[in-house]
Amino acid sequence: MKYSGVPILVAVLLVCGSSSADESTWTADPANAQLSHDPSLIPKGKGMLFVPAMSVPLGNEPSFYVQQNGARITSATPGRGVLLDPGSYDVLIGSGIISQLIRKTAHVIEGHTTMMKPDWAALVIDVIDASRTSVNESYELLDADGGETYGLGFGIEEERGERVRTWLLKPGTYHIVRVGESVTTIRKFSVQLSPGTLTQRNLVVDSNPNSTGDFIGFYPQPRMQTSRAERTASPITSQTELSGSVQANTSQQTASGDQTSVNLAVQIFNRTRYNTDRDFASIRIILEEGASKVEGEDLSKGVDRAEVRATYIYRVSPRIGPYLRGVLQSNVFPTDRRFSPPRDLIRIRKSGIIDTLRGTTEFTTTPSLSPITLREGVGINSQVIRSFGLNMDLRLGIGARQDVRSDFFEISTNPATGNIEAREFGSTSSTGLEALLIMDARLGRYINLDSEFDILVTSRQADDWFFTWENRMRIALTSFINLDIVADLEREQALRRLQGREQLLLRFSRFF
Repeated sequence: MKYSGVPILVAVLLVCGSSSADESTWTADPANAQLSHDPSLIPKGKGMLFVPAMSVPLGNEPSFYVQQNGARITSATPGRGVLLDPGSYDVLIGSGIISQLIRKTAHVIEGHTTMMKPDWAALVIDVIDASRTSVNESYELLDADGGETYGLGFGIEEERGERVRTWLLKPGTYHIVRVGESVTTIRKFSVQLSPGTLTQRNLVVDSNPNSTGDFIGFYPQPRMQTSRAERTASPITSQTELSGSVQANTSQQTASGDQTSVNLAVQIFNRTRYNTDRDFASIRIILEEGASKVEGEDLSKGVDRAEVRATYIYRVSPRIGPYLRGVLQSNVFPTDRRFSPPRDLIRIRKSGIIDTLRGTTEFTTTPSLSPITLREGVGINSQVIRSFGLNMDLRLGIGARQDVRSDFFEISTNPATGNIEAREFGSTSSTGLEALLIMDARLGRYINLDSEFDILVTSRQADDWFFTWENRMRIALTSFINLDIVADLEREQALRRLQGREQLLLRFSRFF
């Protein structure tokens, strides 16, 4: 720590005597090491209060509150220093409601750092199934003495970037029970928490589809086991999912009518994230290919999707900050339209040239890598809701979209003449105001919903607004089999009409 303009060695005051914490149990650095890494500079007229963290990553532990004369002054996350005026303060640390927090007194001296003695206890519970896979099951934490509840804890889904939260509690004995059960139930597990110690436990849940979700095990994490909280402490995380699916697909297109098909598809999905206190960057890559069989037709190309999405957010505060994003979408293989029996096809070029293709049996409507759709945006990102059951982000800014097309045709029947026409569409570009609403929700024990609405407003006329609305509901049947329900709606600039797509997928997944 530094004292502005005065070359003195800043004293570190340990509140309430010498520390007796067992820092060997911590996943965070020792308290003095955390303090030495804190970048805060102490200006004149100020002192600093430092509450060490026992677990990683920083932000996993509940915030502590600083009060003076009964009024809240500030709050912060353990592991980060707080600059305060010299004086005496009440510091409230822990999980639960206000009356359950640990109340301590801290004396802040100008030009010095006051470190709180970490004599509370920390608890991390990983909720897993019998195959050691994390599950999003909930539990309740009760005080063993009076049966008072300290709230609900939750398992996580690592592929969604979720983190195991850390409990900060008074030393003592606590019970872990299913939500809604009392302290007198025989279906409970107990844990003894010691001062200054981080305790890590695995809670095993019977997650079979026909089970009632009973707790079937509770044991210490082995010394060699890396907890899920530690794995997410690294600023860079990457996960790849390889999955195959069987699809029943209905495509609603007003020009050519509804089409129903059965598809077999393989998808490779990768999400890489960089996440620190201030910076969040995410790159998502999707490659999905498949074959389609329409009744009465030969086997043909089905789903063909290649997509890269990149997002960067700088957090001015925990809930708001500027963002920069980019999206690239295209197809890998060409798309052909087949005719049986052969038909005459009138081809209308974007230049106005019209010719007739006689006895056509097959016509390429989109070649490889056409169209290439690019979307860019910059603006402000706001975390509207952050909870276990629902997360919602709203982004407002300036956006642009380019659709780069080469030999891109749409086939339709002219209602006046009955002729089959292939009309070519050229490249388009537009800019305007963009808005994105991104949501993920847990609708039940095995049901998750992801939704993203992306709109570009290019003028005051609603006909010039273009949007995509993507929705996916995932129902977990087993640890590696999911039932996915997809419903997408899109309005493109070139076509100026709504296109809908619904899919029912039985997906077999493997994470790496």
